[in-house]
Amino acid sequence: MVADQAVAPRGAVSAVADRRAIAAAVGAAPRGSLVVLLSSDEAGWRESRAVRLAYGREDIGLLRCDVPLTALFVVASALTMLPDGELGLAGAVSAMVTRASSTFALLSSVGSLDRPNPHLGHHAASLWPSSRFLVDWELQRVSRARQIPPLEGHIAVIARSANAFVAFDDASLPAERAELEVGPGRSPWRCARWVEVTTLNEWLEDIVGYVLRPDVSRTFPVCPSCGRAGWGQACVFCQLPLTEAALSSAAVTPGGLA
Repeated sequence: MVADQAVAPRGAVSAVADRRAIAAAVGAAPRGSLVVLLSSDEAGWRESRAVRLAYGREDIGLLRCDVPLTALFVVASALTMLPDGELGLAGAVSAMVTRASSTFALLSSVGSLDRPNPHLGHHAASLWPSSRFLVDWELQRVSRARQIPPLEGHIAVIARSANAFVAFDDASLPAERAELEVGPGRSPWRCARWVEVTTLNEWLEDIVGYVLRPDVSRTFPVCPSCGRAGWGQACVFCQLPLTEAALSSAAVTPGGLA
């Protein structure tokens, strides 16, 4: 996982978006194992590509997933369930996990927020210390709110600032929860107080199992170089265009786990 403030699940490691830190993480991987560098923004993607180029190895894969901290943790957790031989399908797993999850954040200010882009009224309201703002990541929308709305799902993954909100109510979140301990450093939301929640509407094991089903995986395009099944435009490992442009509708139906 290549991102500032990233919290890695068991079976994965995190590194800031710096090529020396990424190279150290790659070098620490067991010899002969495949590595997928999962980045969440342009800086992480750029530094990951530089490390792959420096190593000159096609057993280092690149995957970009532009999601917040808790959603990145959920995606990485799913990727650790893939066998080494099926890591070419990391993009498919990432896409399906993202479709099966929802991410919201409650912020004390949006004055420095650039995604989603707040309107001028939100910037003005950020000058008041008591203001709170809700970010709906899926809709890329910012609104005024005092609490995160009731969220349904199997589990909630939560991260929050050390300087907590007063009277934040988490009773409306799913009972099963995982709390991420975010270390010191720049706030991922560029504000003093924040709470971020990602809920998952399908179990990760079911999503990964669905992608690995032979009747599903054979509908995915194939890399002409390494022969791995893949997802999207390019092979995760070879970064070459995949051979098929269209995917089976059964493989891409959001939330349609059979």
